[in-house]
Amino acid sequence: METTEPQVTPAPTDNETQLHDSYRISNPLEIGGVLRHLATRGDFMTVYFSNGQRQLVTRLLKVEPQARGFYFDWGGVEAENRALLANKRALFVGVPEGIQVHFPIGDVEEREYEGYPAFYASYPETLVRLQRRDYFRVKTPILDPYPCTVKFPDDTPMRLSVFDLSLGGVGLRTKAEAAAEIPKGSMLMHVEIELRDYGTVQVDLEVCAIRTVPLAKDVEYHIGCRFIALSRTAESRLQKLITQLELNRKAFARG
Repeated sequence: METTEPQVTPAPTDNETQLHDSYRISNPLEIGGVLRHLATRGDFMTVYFSNGQRQLVTRLLKVEPQARGFYFDWGGVEAENRALLANKRALFVGVPEGIQVHFPIGDVEEREYEGYPAFYASYPETLVRLQRRDYFRVKTPILDPYPCTVKFPDDTPMRLSVFDLSLGGVGLRTKAEAAAEIPKGSMLMHVEIELRDYGTVQVDLEVCAIRTVPLAKDVEYHIGCRFIALSRTAESRLQKLITQLELNRKAFARG
């Protein structure tokens, strides 16, 4: 079955200040319930794979609770379908009823569903639902910035600097011209952010916006990203750093 006129899951802009409360589900019965709800609603979801550089828009078709697996729709581009089948890891992201749902899957099989080709995958080990609420974004040090390393599918690394941070996302900056070529909506997987006293966290990011900032002699690229499937460890470390930065700011303001 092919989807018609699908829309990729929308991303917020880089100036949105939001925090999510994480609801991580690991019970297979609960996971199955969420998947059945998604299949019943028929909402479009985006599957990111190939280190986040490729994506496929699909819908859940049927859930098999006893087998702990589910069918999802074949895409409209055959090359993308074959590429997904060859991957060992992919990430589902959707926003049914305004609540983001995301979960990782492993190997994907090709099967038939109601006479049409379809994908089949096992239940994810965990599934996360995010509810948004207002939150502030803190500025990070300019003279001694926190470094961030992004690796592209060809293993080419790019070093960037963090300029603002929240539990919802991160603002990055660089003078590397290659940054201007990163597509909006693309996924940056296994990104490492060095937080010094709080260790290094590995996160998956979705690129929300890129803008060019003129400087005295050249330009700088600012990349607004949001976190996808932020782990509990990363969330805890980021929260500690954000709290410390806010305390430092208030102490400086008092003089």
